[in-house]
Amino acid sequence: MMAIIDGFWGSIFIFESVTLAQQDLAKVEGVVKDATGAVIPGAIVTIKSAALNIERSATTTADGVYIIPQLRPTVYTLTVRATGFNTAEVKDLTLGVGQVRSFDIELKAGQVAESINIVAGDEPATIDSSSNRLGVNVTSREVAELPVNGRNFSQLQLLTPGATNVGVGNFNEIRFNGRSNQQNGTRLDGVESSAIWDASPGYLTVQGSQFRLQTSIENIQEFRVDSSNYPAEYGTGTGGQINVVGKGGSNEFHGAAFNYTRNDAFDASNFFDAGTKSKLRLNQFGGSLGGRLIKDRLFFFGSYEGLRQRAGFNIIESTPSDYVRDFINYIGTTDARGETARAALNISTADATAALTRVQALRTSGAINAFPIGIGTRQNVGGLNNSAQFVQSNRVASLDENAFSIRLDGRINEKLNAYARYQRNTGDLVSPDGLTGRLLVADQQPDNFVAAVSQIYGSKIINETKFGMNRAPAQLQSSFPSVANSTIDFSKSAFILTGGIVQAGVNGGAATGFSSPGGLTRQSSAGNGRAQPIRPVTYNFIDNLSYSEGNHALKFGFEGRIVNVDFDQLGGFQYSYGSLRDFALNQNLTAAFIGDMSAPGDFRVATNPISTISRPDSGFHNARQHYLIWYAQDEWKIRPNFTINYGMRYEYYSAVKEQSGRAVVFDAVTGQLRDPKQPYYTASKNGWGPRLAFSWSPAIFKGKTVIRAGGGLYYGPGQFEDLIQPIESDVYRSTTSFANGIDANTVTAASSTANPVVNFAPRAYDTKGYNVPERIGQYGLSIQQELPGNTVLTIGYVGSQGRNLFQRSITNVILPGTATVQSGAALPSGAGIVNVVDANGRVVAVRQVRQFSLINKSLSSGSIVDSPGTVLSPFGEIDFKTSGGRDSYNSLQVGLNRRFTAGLTLGAQYQWGHSIGNTQGSNDAQTAQDPFNFNGERGNNTFDIRHSTNITALYELPIGKGRAINLDGVANTLLGGWTLGGVYNARTGTPLDIRITRPDVVMVCTNPTQTGATCASGEVRGLPGTISAASPLPAGFSAVINTPGGNNTRNTRRPDIIQGVNPYLESGGLRFINPAAFTIPRPGTYGNLMRGALFGPAFHQFDMTLQKKFQITEKVAFEFRTEIYNLFNRSNFANPPAPLPNNPVAQQPGQPFTYTSETANNVGNFGLINATVGRTVGLGTNRQIQFSGRISF
Repeated sequence: MMAIIDGFWGSIFIFESVTLAQQDLAKVEGVVKDATGAVIPGAIVTIKSAALNIERSATTTADGVYIIPQLRPTVYTLTVRATGFNTAEVKDLTLGVGQVRSFDIELKAGQVAESINIVAGDEPATIDSSSNRLGVNVTSREVAELPVNGRNFSQLQLLTPGATNVGVGNFNEIRFNGRSNQQNGTRLDGVESSAIWDASPGYLTVQGSQFRLQTSIENIQEFRVDSSNYPAEYGTGTGGQINVVGKGGSNEFHGAAFNYTRNDAFDASNFFDAGTKSKLRLNQFGGSLGGRLIKDRLFFFGSYEGLRQRAGFNIIESTPSDYVRDFINYIGTTDARGETARAALNISTADATAALTRVQALRTSGAINAFPIGIGTRQNVGGLNNSAQFVQSNRVASLDENAFSIRLDGRINEKLNAYARYQRNTGDLVSPDGLTGRLLVADQQPDNFVAAVSQIYGSKIINETKFGMNRAPAQLQSSFPSVANSTIDFSKSAFILTGGIVQAGVNGGAATGFSSPGGLTRQSSAGNGRAQPIRPVTYNFIDNLSYSEGNHALKFGFEGRIVNVDFDQLGGFQYSYGSLRDFALNQNLTAAFIGDMSAPGDFRVATNPISTISRPDSGFHNARQHYLIWYAQDEWKIRPNFTINYGMRYEYYSAVKEQSGRAVVFDAVTGQLRDPKQPYYTASKNGWGPRLAFSWSPAIFKGKTVIRAGGGLYYGPGQFEDLIQPIESDVYRSTTSFANGIDANTVTAASSTANPVVNFAPRAYDTKGYNVPERIGQYGLSIQQELPGNTVLTIGYVGSQGRNLFQRSITNVILPGTATVQSGAALPSGAGIVNVVDANGRVVAVRQVRQFSLINKSLSSGSIVDSPGTVLSPFGEIDFKTSGGRDSYNSLQVGLNRRFTAGLTLGAQYQWGHSIGNTQGSNDAQTAQDPFNFNGERGNNTFDIRHSTNITALYELPIGKGRAINLDGVANTLLGGWTLGGVYNARTGTPLDIRITRPDVVMVCTNPTQTGATCASGEVRGLPGTISAASPLPAGFSAVINTPGGNNTRNTRRPDIIQGVNPYLESGGLRFINPAAFTIPRPGTYGNLMRGALFGPAFHQFDMTLQKKFQITEKVAFEFRTEIYNLFNRSNFANPPAPLPNNPVAQQPGQPFTYTSETANNVGNFGLINATVGRTVGLGTNRQIQFSGRISF
């Protein structure tokens, strides 16, 4: 077997180093016949582009078949000559990106000198009878003339069969056939151009979601998207394959200047605008110029586009109520507001008295002054009555972008061609991040370069070599204003209230839209920080070879890709309270110090033996990876109407490593740190991807029907940022719990590197079980039928099985089991929760023991010593990543496409699909609720969209010169040259992630007969802030594990659903989900609600364009355009916040959450719609109108 493999490798490299894509090139093929239908062998078929001075020829085989591959997308003339027959000439034959166009020619008997002219657009040649892949070509006309919101070409990807947009307001979340957006492959002129850090497909030239220009539409000639069953030449991802071809120059000079503008004066108000309409000022302007430098030899094309946007948007958050503010500021003083607030919050006098010193320390810190002041109805959340209020404000974000591109094409001789293209975009964003005053500041400067040489050898072999660079230096940081009367440096801090209340933009809990003051923001999945500079770059070395022999069209390819990412993370302090009650009483604080990754200095982890992490030079960390990819495929036209496409693709993605070994590699089996220079996951070398498919055009249907079937194995590297987290863990972190709440000096002292680190939480990988890449088995069957009017109908089934998918869980779990010991006694082994009791049986301490905790140990002068009754925790709860997940996807897909005919272009696609599994893999993988059972996660995948419809249309009104109705003179000027177009996007809702915030440990009334006990058996309460001999647990109570294993840091716990209660509220109000359908699970159990069981609101939007072209001279035209986005001003709502709060005092397991009205409930803003899908520019905004002018020549 190895000899066969070695021989195959050798045969591949005989053809030089050959790749992944002349994927942006096209092919024309067909059969030449006479008037009787007999094939004509030996006919000479020539294809020529006058604009680019390209000419290629082929000779028909014994079956009359001709194949001309590797053609640049443009307009051609096809000529066919054969002895004894008239010459046939096909004009205006347009070839698109990656398109295989079948064109059968019938020759009539006569002299070669006599010719017959055929116009390609008049021929029923719209069906590809050779390829099996499902996809779509988006033409230059559609790119230029459809109402593309924000001039972001990614919206047009929705024309592809199997494409869905999850509706987050931008176009970076487009997915194909149930696969993660991280698994899409995006190429610009054949070179990788998707994001490096997170690989999102909408981010052409690696720009983040805050930026929209990406590459200017002015640069795009056209693009193709293949969504499924693509051949071996396509890959490096299991999702869609997006190939974009940039514009180039020609013998004719062409240019344009344009300006697109929006102003909120013409717009409708957003649904959530509170009286004042959100501001919008948007201008996109620029121009392009292309032509020849040397006729027939050297061509150029250049463009510039600028964007200036000032966009307002409403933000609605929850904030501590006026009662919480008054309680903190006035309790224990002579001001009556303190006592009034205590009573309103339902805090007992005893609890308030016990907490007085702590509350005074909180008051001194001034932390409450960093929260915005709320108004209106008070909500019962976080364990307190009347504890939260809403706050709403309209804030303005500014965005500036500048993009330019230059391309040179050279025709060195008849056989040798070359081109080079460079483009760059700079973007600067300053945007409000919540209502606390925090600003998100982003700066990106992506650029992309390609140089290519194409060589023709004889009439059968074409080789193309490419070098590409894709780079995106960027920095995401934040700023925060100073807080009056505060001892906390909020510019370097994050203040988080969990228990069901935390701001979405900051890590630390469920995203319910609660204010979170401070200068730290979510920098990556590794955690919060105040800044993260990133310098990612890829280098692509590509070579492709195509070889035509008879009825075979063979392709061979090789790509080597180097991935270099240099980055830093700047940390700070993070203060987390378990609930609003804990915050108000200043108890149960978890304070974390996150160091700067670039800061030098060793630190130790308190383990046995103590592990020292050496960081002498630090600085930017340097992640490195490389890809090795090759493929071989053959398109074998066995008969003129039957083609088999078979091939093999091999993909190897090396394990990511830090160049100098600066990583923290945690062994989830032993609980020890491993050699950081060794791989921390397995990079599989078994990435063999066979592909097999056929296409058959039954003769009885005379070439108007094609049946396709095929399948194969597909691989993808996944999200790069998910593979570097041991490197991101190479930073000093210290997490300390403070029962007595905030005290800045104590928190700072606990963060000293002089002490061994406890509760260290690096990101851990399953070093033996985590295998990359993911593997997808995909298969499909489709029937394509040509209809009258150059229209093609496609009906197909697409299915896939995902294996070895990315999964997340936790390790260093809380041990199962509960034990009780007397105060001063040694702790037993094997128990996760140990109740320490006094002589009266009252619990005076609760010890939590994790998987890698050291019991009966403590630190003394930095050394581990015996200490009966104590627990030393070198490590905290650790995010754990592995593979082995499974999912399945099945869909019915219908597509209708009409090429430009009689003034009308039409594209429509409908999909009915379902994606289900125990994970969706890649970046969509969620932390499992049960760390011991991944199969318990089986449910609807994150973006399981059942129905999706996308339609585009362009219609030239038949009035004007050169059209059906020519009125001449002024009438033509006024009434002619109009084009009407529209885009309609619709889908059903996406799954809602219903969660509930639950503490890891609670106390339960286990002994209601104990002296002094007043509790009912089984009654559950949250643990108090202080447990000691002086303040034991209430009589009758003992601590138990609430969520087996823990999982508090990831907060992916689901509630129990109550059978027979409708989980949706159908009153027509903004409260979308019924809280009364859910309850808190019993301690020691997981919620029974299936993952993704409920769905959010549906989406419908229609965009329209009306444009008029004024022909100033024969070659100069001016175009005026009006575009209306969301014409009918439908409010498309985003999914509502879906975490249920934690009310351990007021609510018992099994009791439904209460919801009588907006003023009578205990769930805050759970299930309450508070935003539209889009808030500034993009899908799901209010109606917006754009005007534009464009002059072209």
